[in-house]
Amino acid sequence: MSLFVRSDEQKMEGTEIDDDIVPKQKTIADGLAPLLGSTKLFGLYFTRPPQDAGDDRNERSRKWNVNVIYGAAIVTLLWINFVRMLSVFTQDDMYGPLLFFKLIDVIWSTQAAISQTAFYAACFSGRLALVFRQPLDDSSARHGRKFAAVLAVVAWTIIISCSVIFIYGLFFADGIMDVVIAPFQCHIITSHLVVPRIITLFIIFYLLSAYIFSQAMTFVLAMIFSNQFIRVSKALASCLDNKKRQMSDLDIERLRQKHQEISMTVSDVDDCLMFSNASAFCCQLCCFIILLYWTIFFNSFVNDPVLFTSQVFWILLLSVGLTLTAAGGIIVHHYVSRVRVSLICCFLLAQVYTLCI
Repeated sequence: MSLFVRSDEQKMEGTEIDDDIVPKQKTIADGLAPLLGSTKLFGLYFTRPPQDAGDDRNERSRKWNVNVIYGAAIVTLLWINFVRMLSVFTQDDMYGPLLFFKLIDVIWSTQAAISQTAFYAACFSGRLALVFRQPLDDSSARHGRKFAAVLAVVAWTIIISCSVIFIYGLFFADGIMDVVIAPFQCHIITSHLVVPRIITLFIIFYLLSAYIFSQAMTFVLAMIFSNQFIRVSKALASCLDNKKRQMSDLDIERLRQKHQEISMTVSDVDDCLMFSNASAFCCQLCCFIILLYWTIFFNSFVNDPVLFTSQVFWILLLSVGLTLTAAGGIIVHHYVSRVRVSLICCFLLAQVYTLCI
């Protein structure tokens, strides 16, 4: 099945195509290359070698190669961290900013663990790699690569900025953020906190990557699919102009098949990453509400200007994350519906025209 790429032999009636211009057979992975390199670094994406039928040893190595084991280790680490973060709550907790901070930490850890698990499951099953191997025309690949490159730079900037904030909060803020090294200082009181803080920073680095890159990846995929629907819509408009608002059944069927192929790929991606997208929206919304309430009514709790600035930064970051998660789904749904309605209208008009003549 040739997704997104139209062969020169399949020309629409009345539409001129330059035979000298042949689209290159690139894939969605080529359009996502700048992001895929970063996601592989954090175990969010990996591929497995093809299966060699009849070779049990090859099958075992295909299932458990280095990338698969690394990804499984990161997933395990993030779920252990989630269980660890549940220990931040104590019987002495009271309504106030400290309780809000603990809730945000637990919710954020939950989102990161779910996103990492969703991407790992999609990669382990091979469904995500199958989507990324789908052909993509050269123009869309260039568009996706540029957009992915910009998002990769922004993502790394955010990760580094957040890491600096956590380093300051853990080592230079008089222990105000020591709650994140639970169970130390919550159930286990000790004065030797250097090692727990370093280990926590290591975990936070993976939490940030799962939080940032999972949303960046899904948003770029949404933009690529939206671009494909736009191209189908433009092809429909061009064909209508050339045909003076009349299209043959063959033209309508080819556009319908193109629309259906893209829609099926969108459905496959949604099946793979729906838990990641759902957790990103719900968890970020909860964190945003709690953090905004905290900033408005308990702003005097944080006297350190750096930490107060970090609160504002996190509010903005959560706002951007919510926007990316919601916008990706809304944009794709908009173009899916618009092209589908246009094709149905064209089909009905073609049938009416056929009956009239």
